[in-house]
Amino acid sequence: MLPRALADITAVVEFPAGPGYFLTHYAHAGVRLHLIDASWPMLTAATHHAREAGVAELAIGCHYLEHLPELVGEELVVVPNAALNQLAAQTPLPDVLARLREAVKPGTRLLLQYVAASAGPGSGFYDPALPDGRTILDHTFTAPGNQQVTRRHSQHHTADRRQARIEFTYTVSGHEERTSHVHLALPASGEVETALAHTGWVTTHTHDGAGFREVLATAGDS
Repeated sequence: MLPRALADITAVVEFPAGPGYFLTHYAHAGVRLHLIDASWPMLTAATHHAREAGVAELAIGCHYLEHLPELVGEELVVVPNAALNQLAAQTPLPDVLARLREAVKPGTRLLLQYVAASAGPGSGFYDPALPDGRTILDHTFTAPGNQQVTRRHSQHHTADRRQARIEFTYTVSGHEERTSHVHLALPASGEVETALAHTGWVTTHTHDGAGFREVLATAGDS
């Protein structure tokens, strides 16, 4: 749904940016890009990746959700790759969407990419059909220094399956190097659209595919 969201757009903010997710698309669209994340190491990586992708106009900002600056110059806010699930695991979903609405001007577009409790095959790091505690291989890549990195993960749901903890293990050249984890809130089907309507957003399009549910909305006048 990103091409639809980018139509006639000149300025985009990606939040939380992580290492940067749709940088090649932004570069091809020729938009001004503002990357915001709460982690400076992530922003450093995202800046490097954006330059590699060919993004010409780039700004960065290190902010948590509750301290988001006014985004009056941006026309599209992209919340990518289940970042909404992570934000909603820490802050109630309506509060997350309300804070995003407060930061933008009327008419600003919002593209959310998230996993739902009932989503079909799951994303690269979350699969509702995977039994809790089972570890699977989900990603391999080459790190600087030509080191081969393998990532495996397991997941563990709360009793009501409203949240999941994803545990990652990274193996470099055959040796376990580090572990990390994220918590995801898992909204039910339609819950995000309902919360959008109650926080000043108007949903215009929805799409299910590649393990994610995507929602495109526009900031209302109030």
